[in-house]
Amino acid sequence: MKSRLKKIMDHDVKQLPATKQNLIHTVRVDNKCPIFNYIHSLNADTSKQTAIRCLQAIAKHNNYSSFYDINWREITSVDISSLINTLKDKDLSPKSISLYVSIAKSVCEHAYLLGQISRLQLDGVLKVKGSTGSRIKKHKVIDRNEFQALLLRIETSNPFNKIKLIRDKAIFHLLIGTGLRRNELANIQLSSLDIEISKRRTIFISSQYIKVVGKGNKERYIALHPVTKAALEDWINIRGILSGPIFIKVSKNGSFSIRENNFLTGNAIYELCRKYNTVAPHSLRRSYATWLDDKGVKISRISKLLGHAKEVTTALYIVNDEEKAYEDVLNSLF
Repeated sequence: MKSRLKKIMDHDVKQLPATKQNLIHTVRVDNKCPIFNYIHSLNADTSKQTAIRCLQAIAKHNNYSSFYDINWREITSVDISSLINTLKDKDLSPKSISLYVSIAKSVCEHAYLLGQISRLQLDGVLKVKGSTGSRIKKHKVIDRNEFQALLLRIETSNPFNKIKLIRDKAIFHLLIGTGLRRNELANIQLSSLDIEISKRRTIFISSQYIKVVGKGNKERYIALHPVTKAALEDWINIRGILSGPIFIKVSKNGSFSIRENNFLTGNAIYELCRKYNTVAPHSLRRSYATWLDDKGVKISRISKLLGHAKEVTTALYIVNDEEKAYEDVLNSLF
């Protein structure tokens, strides 16, 4: 693939406007560019983010400074096979390799639709298989005691900033109490809640559910536990009822404003996990699924709450303790 090093676009081409997702690498607007056409064909911002990150990773693993350094008009099956071998040498998982290859193929498909590569060239690219096999990955989850320790760390880290303290507690209560993806959490609008104001001018949530727009712009409703709901109400009473995303940036002195460029992003939520020394947002999502499974909730219900299309995906999210599994076998097999 390195032999395909060639700029295919002019650096002065205008760029896509920044979105509230703050995409890592802006994509140049050019109707004749296969990258732009592929990214533009994706419906959800989260899908666009994933595709851009993967394209960046492909470039990085092949020692390019940008995915625009790859001449997609010249890509062949040999280059795709070379990419797979490079990613294997980097010790990437079969799942990651398959994802990268799939996205590279999608860009090639759009190059074909633009008349930049031949059908024979595309068929050769599409014929190359990704990577087979799988690995058993030990996913991290936290238990209820560890979650309480996390809340304590949030308190001790913000002794003089009560506003940020309450906001961050609400964020982690929602991550562990709803199983939301970090970008789903960042994109939740105030309009997703049924808000009412009491006679004492206190804001409260009148419904037991929150509406979420997930992958593929699919809507789903997630039940709010009273503990989660209370933490969210604490933050809403500080934030106020102006329209827009629920979570916004808060300065060191506790001030904030609700405007378009002040909304919290999925990356900011990830950084909060690092700041408070806890597991990544997706591991909190796994913790949510694991907690429900421990209490006997059917996997079909957990799957719907997580927004999964298939229960087999949900099963991968549930982390079972190895010692507990051994006890189950010991006590139940014979």
